[in-house]
Amino acid sequence: MSPPALLLTSLSLGLMVLAAGAYALLYGIGRLKNSRALLIAAACAYGLLALDAAVLVQAAPLGQAWKLLIAASALAYLRIPPLTWWYLQRTHRDEGAHT
Repeated sequence: MSPPALLLTSLSLGLMVLAAGAYALLYGIGRLKNSRALLIAAACAYGLLALDAAVLVQAAPLGQAWKLLIAASALAYLRIPPLTWWYLQRTHRDEGAHT
């Protein structure tokens, strides 16, 4: 891999991680505050993550195993914040009911 390709691939992977973090944070705060605007912003952050992952899979000079891992990660990131929110709701649903 050439130095410019390494730099671009590294920056794209960093962008993917930042977009995933933004998606999770915006989703959590959006659900907590019941804010449609924040949930839309979360969807936009995930859209950026998905677009970046697609570009990496198509254009990055990586092996097939790495490209598969990137694609699988992008799909998994879509479900992590909603599943975490569901688990937190389920865990705290009866909080204070036994006092």
